[in-house]
Amino acid sequence: MNEIRVKRNGKEDLVFTGEELVVVDDREWMGIAPNWWELRLYRTAVGKYILASTFHLNYPRRGQMHGAVVFSSRSDVGEYLRECNSPNMIVEALMRRASLREMYYDRKRELERERMQVPFVEALLEAGASMAS
Repeated sequence: MNEIRVKRNGKEDLVFTGEELVVVDDREWMGIAPNWWELRLYRTAVGKYILASTFHLNYPRRGQMHGAVVFSSRSDVGEYLRECNSPNMIVEALMRRASLREMYYDRKRELERERMQVPFVEALLEAGASMAS
């Protein structure tokens, strides 16, 4: 997990330890557009979810608007986006990709824990074998 800093307009940056699960850019569905949304979903080290949004403005003038919302569960993120009338294809893609990424991170951590346990177990077995002889 890394330290992550999320920009927010009119507020201090939100800083936390976590991992980025997914980035979705609505141009993937809407095509080339002068203005677009970018959504990022993070999972924090304590199991919360942070949805960060950046609205990119290019017309009539350039700029960006940043925001972030904290949720207790990934399903709460999807519910929130649906209530905000976000296009279904964007919500579904974000949730599906986040789920896959989360499974990847969880499996990776599980394998790392198993790898760390093997030398410990081998050392215990060796110690037990030497005590038995």
